[in-house]
Amino acid sequence: MTTPTSPAPESAAPPRGAIAALFLVVLIDLIGFGMIIPVFPFFATRIGIDPATVIVLLGLYSIGQLVGAPLWGALSDRIGRRPVLLVTLLANTVATALLGFADTALLLGASRLVSGLAAGNISTAFAYAADISTEHTRPRYLGLLGSAFGLGFIFGPAIGGFLAGSGDDPAGFARVAFVAAALSFLAFLVTAFVVRESLRPEHRATSASRGSWLALVRIPTMRAPLLAAFLVIAATAILLSTFALWADATLGLGPRGLGTYYAYIGALSAMIQGGAIGPLTRRLGEWRLALIGSAGVALSLLLLPVATHQGVLLTSLTLLGLGSACFLPSVSGLVARAAPPAQRGAALGAYQSAASLGRTVGPFAASLVVRQVSLGAPFVVGALVATLGAGVLYRARRSLR
Repeated sequence: MTTPTSPAPESAAPPRGAIAALFLVVLIDLIGFGMIIPVFPFFATRIGIDPATVIVLLGLYSIGQLVGAPLWGALSDRIGRRPVLLVTLLANTVATALLGFADTALLLGASRLVSGLAAGNISTAFAYAADISTEHTRPRYLGLLGSAFGLGFIFGPAIGGFLAGSGDDPAGFARVAFVAAALSFLAFLVTAFVVRESLRPEHRATSASRGSWLALVRIPTMRAPLLAAFLVIAATAILLSTFALWADATLGLGPRGLGTYYAYIGALSAMIQGGAIGPLTRRLGEWRLALIGSAGVALSLLLLPVATHQGVLLTSLTLLGLGSACFLPSVSGLVARAAPPAQRGAALGAYQSAASLGRTVGPFAASLVVRQVSLGAPFVVGALVATLGAGVLYRARRSLR
């Protein structure tokens, strides 16, 4: 068995262009996901759901991810990455299409929960990238997948806001849901006909080599990145789950305006993760980049409550986009480096579960604070949480460098 830092054997690599095919799959699926983000809160409130409950419904997606990520990651270690991607993309197609017919909180919640379960496949996509990379190329490959998220936030919210219009017409939301479902199905077709399996049979996990969540967490170099991921992503989730409602109430922004701002965040993220993350990682290292990113997220949240002018708002969102773009691939790289090859899917599943737990706790915490204080108060709480994440990374600096 090779060590986590050993280069992948050339014979184990799939045909050239595999990372491009995977990037295309993730990008198409994430555009569909991004289309829902600026539209969902407006549609939910228009059918009579109160803002605090809307935040809870958004959190159901992350609960699904929390459950799905370790299951899909570990399963992909056993049966391969491609079958898991196919099943989850098809499930997301059906769940997203259901949004087009939803007119109650129950249907909205069920759709978001199933989509979240399917979205746990992101751990499988990252494991695929780790399979076909070496220690030298891994930051670039993981960053490339991360840039698919950024591009999804560029095109997805903009398309979703355009299709939804003013946000007052339920038919506009149905259009968004059906187009998003069609994109997920397109990603399924690309996977079925273009993507090749990356995990050779001899490298798959057996009953003796499979690792549980707890076994993986016992690895010293994995604990700090997982905890930091939970905290910083929880802080980001607090921001994202509250931002649309706060921006509507404070700045009068509708779906199209929000789509523009989400696209701006996505553009920044794509620029960093799509091209700059490799050179930055070689110069600064994954640990320093993760620390810088967490600090950027904390400062972004601290500025947002006073962002009554466009300049302050853009500064805050710039820090969010750049901070997240540095933090996410760096932390996932630390986790991938710490895991044995036969447990890499499970390890990245554990990372995605930590991230999903953060995305679950964040909206529920934001909902509680909104009920008790105001729409702007969760941002201050989020800044404190992100600062804790930076502190965790700093304390573990000797083992992570």
